[in-house]
Amino acid sequence: MLDELPPGSLVVDIGAKDARGKKSPGAASLRYISLDLAGAPGIDVIADAHAIPLAGASADAILCVSVLMYCENPFIVAGEMYRILKPGGLIYVNVPFVYRAAPDPVDYYRFSETGLAKVFRAFTPIQTGFNRGPASTMADMLTHYLAIVFCFGRQPVHDVLVDFFQWALFWTKYLDRFIAGYPMAWTIHSGAFFYGRKPLSEERVR
Repeated sequence: MLDELPPGSLVVDIGAKDARGKKSPGAASLRYISLDLAGAPGIDVIADAHAIPLAGASADAILCVSVLMYCENPFIVAGEMYRILKPGGLIYVNVPFVYRAAPDPVDYYRFSETGLAKVFRAFTPIQTGFNRGPASTMADMLTHYLAIVFCFGRQPVHDVLVDFFQWALFWTKYLDRFIAGYPMAWTIHSGAFFYGRKPLSEERVR
């Protein structure tokens, strides 16, 4: 998405965490605002995504990666994104679907591809789908499952086993090169995404 934006475009990265997006090659020629609930190096705006302190129709593009799972009301957050995005502006949202619990501090939701599209129904979809297919998803889930089984309830042992099983199973995720394109692969995937555009004619998010 960043490669499609003309130089000087304003990008808002919601839930930027460690401002990772600023480091991507596509961001070099853009005006980039990293927004997060907690302050950290590289964060420009500390704010709650339910009430983004930016003017309406001020952003050319929005990134929101692995954030909605922590939002109490994703529909309000989607409405805020709609409000600050210029008509015709681009939005990319990525969320977990089949994924282990990951409190930061509270983990609320998981989203299917169709569920995510419903949350962002006010936007015109360009592409929707899933990423990290069955092999990658199961490699991660099995890592944590096996660590739980063999740690016998001891946290230090669990943490060591997570590292061990990540190493032992990492190769299995590359099976997605072959099976992620299967028509039934969508039934097991770790994340869904929505790539879309705000309509040129102003509409309210319903």
